[in-house]
Amino acid sequence: MRQSSLLEHSSAPGAAPSPASPRSQVWAYRLLWVTFIIFFASTGAGKLWDRVWHATQRFDTFWSPPHFFVFLMTTATGLLVAGIAFTPALRVWFGPSVRVPIIRWDVAGTLVILGGGLVALSVTIMLDNAWHTAFGLDETQWSVPHSMLGWCWLTIILGFISARLAFRNYRPINWITMVIMALLILEFLCPAVTGPFYLMYSPHLVHALASIPVVLTEPSAQHMYRIYLHYGLTRQTNPLFIPIVSLFAGAALAMLRGLDRRACIFLVAPFLWSFILMSRDWYTILFLHYGGTRHVLDIIPIALREPSLWVPIPLFIAALVFAGLEYTSFSLRRRYAIAGVIFAIFTFFIWHNATWMILLALPAGFTAALGSWIGSWLYGMLEKPSFVGLMKFLLICCAQIPAVSGVVDLFMRRTTM
Repeated sequence: MRQSSLLEHSSAPGAAPSPASPRSQVWAYRLLWVTFIIFFASTGAGKLWDRVWHATQRFDTFWSPPHFFVFLMTTATGLLVAGIAFTPALRVWFGPSVRVPIIRWDVAGTLVILGGGLVALSVTIMLDNAWHTAFGLDETQWSVPHSMLGWCWLTIILGFISARLAFRNYRPINWITMVIMALLILEFLCPAVTGPFYLMYSPHLVHALASIPVVLTEPSAQHMYRIYLHYGLTRQTNPLFIPIVSLFAGAALAMLRGLDRRACIFLVAPFLWSFILMSRDWYTILFLHYGGTRHVLDIIPIALREPSLWVPIPLFIAALVFAGLEYTSFSLRRRYAIAGVIFAIFTFFIWHNATWMILLALPAGFTAALGSWIGSWLYGMLEKPSFVGLMKFLLICCAQIPAVSGVVDLFMRRTTM
């Protein structure tokens, strides 16, 4: 779907409504942005706070301040969305309605996506507490609750994007908002798909994380890092990483293409996302005092010696290749496959510990094409949400995938001394 390129006819998120805008539409639009800001700011702050907390404090209770903060703000966001959904004058502006069983109400499909994600996230937070109690704290990112968290956060972000798309008939979307939505898709899709590979780059980084002073005193944390090392759950050592991250690349490109095919969106978003990842990794090097790093300038020799610590996932390269292939006679699926193969080759040169891993570029072409099909389906759900489609997505991504990966996680725990 191609958005209007006339910026003078588009309005910024906070732009004043036209004189003809009904009061209920104005309030619905404002509440959408207030709800989004509350959720995004609290989630971002809560995740950062939680990482710093675990790096500096012993884990003695699930209800640590960052966990309680995230749960409280999730509840507040859910109540705001429920208030919109249960107010006919507000929910009418959020796009076509779908019939929700049991309550037998016609609710805007975008709000069903958003509300379904928030309900699933609340369940996941409570499940996380029970999971820790039943199976301990030595869990990887493939454990049931951790996998569910990633997919639930993605569902909520997709719900916000779907809701904003529903307003475009009344509030045209400018290119800045488009870039922000594209960045949100990339930022939340990547950890959900890549799981433990999202943050675990190399065995050296795992050793650095395991050597944090407070972590050295936690037997469960030490066992968790031994699992990562024993099964090679890092980008550099695991043969699953290249095919899995290529699946992400295909899905991401398809969703960006659906959102806006213009180069200012399709190429700029992956480019900016790359810089976000790089800056985050440079901060991690400094925070961990990796390799004796104490000052900002100390990062330079580390960065030159270990590019695997900070060079971003080469999605921008894949986007450039795909954009170039638009002018060829290749079919759409073949373009995704070729972009996936080249993406995988660049990924190999960034993260690999064996020459034979270059052969993984071949199956990566298939997984990238598969990812493009998934991404196209996801974007179709955002534009024309349906109750059946949403339930399929929640069942597969927020239940079945975490259940399978959770079994793998438990097996790795039991077989690692």
